[in-house]
Amino acid sequence: MGNVLKGLEDFLNTGWGKGGTKFLREGAVLKVLVDQEPFSLTKREDKMEMTPGIPENYSVLLEISSPAIEYLSGSKTEDEAHERLRELIYHPGQEKYARMRIEVDPTEKGRIDFYWQGFFFWARRLGFVF
Repeated sequence: MGNVLKGLEDFLNTGWGKGGTKFLREGAVLKVLVDQEPFSLTKREDKMEMTPGIPENYSVLLEISSPAIEYLSGSKTEDEAHERLRELIYHPGQEKYARMRIEVDPTEKGRIDFYWQGFFFWARRLGFVF
């Protein structure tokens, strides 16, 4: 599991994945479930850091499987990464999938915080929303 998590962290900190994380503000936190195991993904000093456990506060839940991370990490070009991620999001399989769920209070403050933290533009860049 360690190599898989490192692959996701590397993807988000280099190349095309970093293109999406540049929109996140310092301190933005996501809850990540990798094969149903919880992790916290936090932006610190322009890098995404993954730590085990459930974060106390988060706005986005990202569910992704180990085979999906390996598939995505194997991309050689930005276009290939984009196509693979689109496949994982819109044509998920039993073993390879990537899902994002917004988990904010359905209030004006919750929506403002979501946008202010940069999650909308992050999700748009990665292809979760149009």
